[in-house]
Amino acid sequence: MLSLSLGKIACISALGILPLVAKPDVDAIIVDIQQFSQLDKDRQETLLTEFSRREWRKLSQDQRTAISEACYQQSQQLIGKNAKGQLKSVKSTGAKNILKIAGDYLSTLPADKTPAHPRAADLYGPIPNDAPRVTRSVPVSPSVVRWQATGLYAAPGEVVQLEFPQAWVNQGLKVQISGHRDRIPLKKALLRLPSSPARSFPVNQKTLQVAAAFGGAIYIDLGNQQRKGDAFHVKVSNALVAPYFVLGKSKVSDWKSSLRHAPAPYAELVSDRIALSFPSEWIRDIEDPTALLEYWDHVVALHDELGGMAHTRFGPERVNVDVQISVGLFHAGYPAQGPQKQCRGVVDLKKLKTQGNWGWFHEMGHESQRRPDKAWSWNNPYTFDSSIEVTVNLFSAHAMDRMKMMDRGGWSWTASPEKVTARAQQALSSKKSYPEMGAAEKLAMYLQLRDQFGWSAIQKVLTSYSADQDQRPGSLPKENQAKRDLFLVKMSKATGKNLTPFMQEIWGIHFSPEAVAQVKALPVWVPEGFKKFL
Repeated sequence: MLSLSLGKIACISALGILPLVAKPDVDAIIVDIQQFSQLDKDRQETLLTEFSRREWRKLSQDQRTAISEACYQQSQQLIGKNAKGQLKSVKSTGAKNILKIAGDYLSTLPADKTPAHPRAADLYGPIPNDAPRVTRSVPVSPSVVRWQATGLYAAPGEVVQLEFPQAWVNQGLKVQISGHRDRIPLKKALLRLPSSPARSFPVNQKTLQVAAAFGGAIYIDLGNQQRKGDAFHVKVSNALVAPYFVLGKSKVSDWKSSLRHAPAPYAELVSDRIALSFPSEWIRDIEDPTALLEYWDHVVALHDELGGMAHTRFGPERVNVDVQISVGLFHAGYPAQGPQKQCRGVVDLKKLKTQGNWGWFHEMGHESQRRPDKAWSWNNPYTFDSSIEVTVNLFSAHAMDRMKMMDRGGWSWTASPEKVTARAQQALSSKKSYPEMGAAEKLAMYLQLRDQFGWSAIQKVLTSYSADQDQRPGSLPKENQAKRDLFLVKMSKATGKNLTPFMQEIWGIHFSPEAVAQVKALPVWVPEGFKKFL
């Protein structure tokens, strides 16, 4: 956060000594911004640190605009590709402050005042000079939630006009430009502006103009709840055509002959369960995207199957590839995000068929923890003792197992019952209890249940939670102890075994006497070779 450090001048008044705060020299600051590369390193580091939010608001609108415009102009030098063709890395505090103000400025400009950022092509790909702008009538289905792809793209700084049926004006719809939603102000080094390049515009009039400085794919956002009504069309003008393929609807012949060569720099592949957005250059050589899209659709279907929640899916999960993301190698959310540098494998079908992609299976698993309708948080009713990063991998491992993938990178041990046993023994030999263990160690306990009772038992349990959410949501636990207890009871009944000794005495998960009593009559099960840990 920008901070204030201005000298104070004391003056005498009839009421005593009153501090006066010296006003910042806005003109001098603007000159420093314009000449940033010529400043000494100390001044580069401290530039714009004199402004907190409070002090920024004290400036006149004209002063804020002048500083913001100077920051936008300087951002053109700070980001983009260097002489070696690599993206510049912005590390100094002063430069980051410039980028922050520039981003905030660009994100609030009206469509007809939004400029094209000259570094958009460096970040997200070039647009051919002769690329035609088109007018298309785009179908929209009210029964599909969240963003609906249009197959169209807004060029940086260009106004795109959309015309909606009057009945859908002021009904909570939005037009979303770009899936690059992440804000990244906490990154030690910035490759782009820290604010989100994406923009969202409420549909509050029949004819709507939208624009974004970095451009982006155009979506119609219907919100998180299904809506009633017939499908309708939106007329979109002055847009670029994107490489766009919808499973079961698009013709492979059209893709092969023209769609994959469409000029927009980002492509969109869509099924009922997943939507993938990534640089167009990644898929120009793909003759037929059907198999690739069916693969990812199948992964999400397997996740839905394990959780017993396919009936709650009213739209696809969404994956977006950006230049830089806010946290992690990849992260979940809507969209789930990943950086370009590490995500090329998402379109490598040959490798996907043999190794899968644990990272993206994992992120889709996080969304499955919340159900497609996001009825829960990631820390859902069956996730206890800080195990969000554990129960998520039930979905990853299940999909890998069903797709018969033994090579899972660093998680290949999950495919082997022998290696699971060894991992469990190693974890328990550390004398730690379950709450104290790491994610991989905790996962070994669940996989022991898989190896003995199969995925059917785990699926039965997870499906029962989903059914409870549908039929009696108030019965689901929110506190940690209640979550433990219910899981013990459900899993013991699903397996027909008393799992108390296994989970409590061996793994160190504490259950209430009442929960233990509910499963006491069942025969005890302990994995072979693990009685020594009792």
